[in-house]
Amino acid sequence: MTMKAVPYDVVRDFTPVALVAKAPLSVAVNKNLPVSDVKSLIAYAKAHPGKMTFAVGSIGSAGHLSTELLKRAGGGLDYLIVPYKGTAPAFQDLIGGQIDGFIDPILGSLQYHKSGMVKVIAVTSAARAASLPNVPTVGESIPGYEFYSWYGLWGPARLPAAVTQRLNAEVNKALGTDMRETLNAQGLLLTPGSVDEFAKFQQADMERSKKIIVEGNIHVE
Repeated sequence: MTMKAVPYDVVRDFTPVALVAKAPLSVAVNKNLPVSDVKSLIAYAKAHPGKMTFAVGSIGSAGHLSTELLKRAGGGLDYLIVPYKGTAPAFQDLIGGQIDGFIDPILGSLQYHKSGMVKVIAVTSAARAASLPNVPTVGESIPGYEFYSWYGLWGPARLPAAVTQRLNAEVNKALGTDMRETLNAQGLLLTPGSVDEFAKFQQADMERSKKIIVEGNIHVE
């Protein structure tokens, strides 16, 4: 949706099989920024219109869309979004103070937060993350705010229903093994469910993402 033309259609050319995991994002800020949660972040942004900067690791990423959504959900915040070529240079500038904030999957910021190099002030999941139990959700300050990066499994178009259901069952079985604890520790929420549930989730996520992209005038040249 961020590109003017792509050589495939997500719905037409693939068969949804299973939603594997959701990856909550973290709202990380420079350690010296005088904010401690989303409410104080909103207050600071409103007190300094046009002055705050938020990094995005890539245009159209989950972190980018979440950052755009926070602008609206926070009451029309006026901050500058700065694109980077990857998360590593974005974190370098966040640590160094050249950037004020960065929203990205939890796994990326966890080590920097624990070492005190940045402050994670919120997570974008509906409930607090197991890896950051003392960090509030964005929804605790902005009711209803929830955002994830996510991972799924698809097959080719017109995959036979019997094959699709078998693959779905095997994925769900795998998600119930010991890998759950390992992946949860990395900030992932495993999401076993039916083929139909995944298809509906994908459609709803595409519609919401399209709205954010259009309202934010996001595009890749």
